Amino acid sequence: MPTTLSQETRWLDLSAAANYLGVHFTTLRRWTDDGNVPCIRTPGGRRRYQLAELAAFLEGLRQGQSTSLAPVETPHRLAAASVRGIHLSVSDEAWYQKIDTEQRATMRRRGQQFMAILMQYAARANGGEPFLLEGRRLAVYYGESCRQSGLSLVETMQAFLRVRHSIFDSVYEAGSLAGLPDADTWRLYDRMNEFLDAMLLETVEAYVAAEEHALMSPASGS
Repeated sequence: MPTTLSQETRWLDLSAAANYLGVHFTTLRRWTDDGNVPCIRTPGGRRRYQLAELAAFLEGLRQGQSTSLAPVETPHRLAAASVRGIHLSVSDEAWYQKIDTEQRATMRRRGQQFMAILMQYAARANGGEPFLLEGRRLAVYYGESCRQSGLSLVETMQAFLRVRHSIFDSVYEAGSLAGLPDADTWRLYDRMNEFLDAMLLETVEAYVAAEEHALMSPASGS
């Protein structure tokens, strides 16, 4: 009777392993040659990666534990750093006071999802439409939630820009440890800007749509 390999014992070839990590296969090949990602060789010389080891390596990137990567891999370390490094001091902001405690907790959870999606999008050289779509879904939520919480459109944009600045501050701080930026680092910045520009527009559109809906609603005239 055939048996099914568990996730822990699954083996992936170079291309599939690179897709799992969200990097180009040449990047994974360099990581492997540098001893950062373990693999075995088939009798024909092909690389095979165990899924459990890839998962552990990816978690290490997210937690900032894989610090031995060469500077050429900076974009992926920066993307991971942007996820864990967001620090906001917004308690004194007028717009923040308008959001109740429960809504703040929900926004924090959605924010973690948003950052994970941004990381996945930015780590790819091109494409990533599914991540853009999922990001837009979250942006709609933010736009509608800010309108429901009583924030003005300007305050909503201020909140978004505050998060955006914090993201790039974290990326800048992480990048400053890796020397001068290279082409891959600039590509990361371009991808992040592309994603965040689209999310800001989606947030504004969702806010405006929610406001127009409220004005047209019969309840608004009571």
